[in-house]
Amino acid sequence: MSNESVFLPAAVRDRIWDLLKERKVTQAELAARIGCSESSLSRFISGKTDKLGDENIIRIAKAFNVSTDFLLGVTTVPDRKNYEIGELGLSAQAARNLYTGKANAQVVNYLLESPRFLELTYTLEQYFNDTLAAGYAAQNQLYTTLSSLMRKTVKTNAAAQAANEINRLKTPVYQADLATIENQFMLAVKEVKKEIGNDFAAIRSMTAEEAERMFSEIMKGQDTENPTVVPEFVSHLITGSVAGADCVDPDALNRLGQALTDVFQSALDHAASQEKGDAQAGQ
Repeated sequence: MSNESVFLPAAVRDRIWDLLKERKVTQAELAARIGCSESSLSRFISGKTDKLGDENIIRIAKAFNVSTDFLLGVTTVPDRKNYEIGELGLSAQAARNLYTGKANAQVVNYLLESPRFLELTYTLEQYFNDTLAAGYAAQNQLYTTLSSLMRKTVKTNAAAQAANEINRLKTPVYQADLATIENQFMLAVKEVKKEIGNDFAAIRSMTAEEAERMFSEIMKGQDTENPTVVPEFVSHLITGSVAGADCVDPDALNRLGQALTDVFQSALDHAASQEKGDAQAGQ
């Protein structure tokens, strides 16, 4: 989803030259921004000298809003990776929630990269600032005043009915805001999910392969005309398929295995009972 620019690996002077061309900045303009002479900058870019100074590298990075790692060739992505909390406009608590993992950074990235979600933030700003709600509140007050005047000045059933009709025109001040926010948010989330995609096909394939493997294990060495299904063996195959996974509690897995065995045994007993009952009924 990212639109980050990616550059080929290059030396510092080549990085600076690429940025000058991309941003349409002259060497004289850059020299003025970082506070060095145009000749010194020109000599460095042309390769006539290797001396530019760490301070100038830092100033150039700030002038182009790129990371020093990018200028030094450590990364091919120019975007800065480190920002002060104040630069991003985040509160200390918001930054802490991201840093400590209380907020899923990947999900936040997906949303912030979504154009529709960015539009939603504007609607949220209006909601938080009561921009639209203030208009509805004023409108509702107008309807209230008109309804009251109608009741007081024209004392007839028709006037009372008209007053009631006017009152029904009032709109809850946040109703429109919340409906818009809900719709925009769901559209943003759906678009993000569509772009991310899913692994259902891979999951189905893995499940089918696992089922085929388990069936082969069950049928191994058996008479295919009269196979015998042992509940303990089936439950062992199922629990064994996840036994090596991370965060699996062995005790809980054993309890699950026993429960599965009981279920399979119960199903076999019921089937046998049903078969016996059908046989007796047919005699």
